[in-house]
Amino acid sequence: MNEVPTHKTYRCINGEWISFNYTENISRHNKAKHWVDDVNNRRHAPIGLEDVWGTKWWPDRQFTFLCSVSEVNACMSRARGRGLPAEETLSFRRQLAKQMLENNISESGLVPCAPVRLRKRYRRSGELEHTLEKRPPFTGIWDSRKNSWGKVRSKYLKTKCSSCKFECRTYCSCNRKVSMCMNCWGDHKRMCNDTY
Repeated sequence: MNEVPTHKTYRCINGEWISFNYTENISRHNKAKHWVDDVNNRRHAPIGLEDVWGTKWWPDRQFTFLCSVSEVNACMSRARGRGLPAEETLSFRRQLAKQMLENNISESGLVPCAPVRLRKRYRRSGELEHTLEKRPPFTGIWDSRKNSWGKVRSKYLKTKCSSCKFECRTYCSCNRKVSMCMNCWGDHKRMCNDTY
């Protein structure tokens, strides 16, 4: 164990005062053991974020805890880095809020390396919307001549999927005549969107 020559301590043993150097790990512990208490005291004083936050839902409580700990750590690390005493929590909070409101990320207004948000596709006039729908009870296949579902005795009659022969009651809204399971419908929708 390495001793720290600058960190001495004294003990009275049998009426005689003896000095010795702390070892490195004990020295670090003694110098830093109050830091967690300092962070908690600054986090709660004068206004604790988790106390004034209106919602007490579990994810919100975790979020407010992380925000307040990050805020105090930023304030104290800035003070340690500058070699100055840490400023008051409320003044740091005001400065942080103001800088976040006036933040100019870049001249273009975009975050560097951010994923590009795709624009929503709008249907063209002749383009059909593809949704997976379920047949009503007591119906079979679509009858094109009558323009309605064929009636059957079974309440939930299943028919085979046109592609994979899986028994299902679903179809795509673009063509009621063709039974289609969920897996085949995803491929069908992708193919139809690629053609437009």
